[in-house]
Amino acid sequence: PYTTLFRSPSGSSDPFALRRAAMGIVKILIETKLPLSLSLMIARAIHTLAKSPAPIAVAPDAEKQVMEFILERARFVLRERAGLAYDEINAAFAAGADDLVDAVRRIEAIKAIRKTRNFEPLAISFKRIRKILEKAGPESGWKLPAVRPDLFTEEAERQLHSQAATVGREVEQYKREGRYREALRGIAGLRPVVDLFFDDVMVMADDEQIRKNRLTLLSELFSEFSKIADFSEIVTRE
Repeated sequence: PYTTLFRSPSGSSDPFALRRAAMGIVKILIETKLPLSLSLMIARAIHTLAKSPAPIAVAPDAEKQVMEFILERARFVLRERAGLAYDEINAAFAAGADDLVDAVRRIEAIKAIRKTRNFEPLAISFKRIRKILEKAGPESGWKLPAVRPDLFTEEAERQLHSQAATVGREVEQYKREGRYREALRGIAGLRPVVDLFFDDVMVMADDEQIRKNRLTLLSELFSEFSKIADFSEIVTRE
């Protein structure tokens, strides 16, 4: 049988001071810039409980609950104590927050380039892409194994595919080096070809294969360039 060891505090009730403990973990990691995997830390704690002299079996969903609880405390610390914008936190966390030190670096990169010319317009385009993909339904119904250039009929989709591939290689290199500002600037630089695509291309074309190919192109674009930050989480004026 499983033992439920974790119950998220509700309201003001927190008899085991779990909020304080989680905030302590978050502050230690961030303030000491300690690169540590939260998921690995939680998994090892659960493993230790299972292998202790008096073994305790933890419910399967406990690991996820603990992770969500710690990340919620991290959001609070970064928003209320560090003064970072909630949408910038959401954008970085959407791309992953297992390593909080790395997530903070990505948040700071977003903050640094947010006022650049291409950033907000591209954020608006990413919101549009997300809505299109959500409206298209489950990927199993339309996503192709890969984008097929032979199905392109418009120069704008050819340009988007080509430039996204070039920028993608550069961004991947920047990401490996931890140069997140340069990576985000590179992504934001795609704004002209993304704008051209939406001006010249009808995504939901009548031809099924062309439609699926265009949706796949947008899906890959969204996925590839949301690994540092999800631009669609940014609150824009439009």
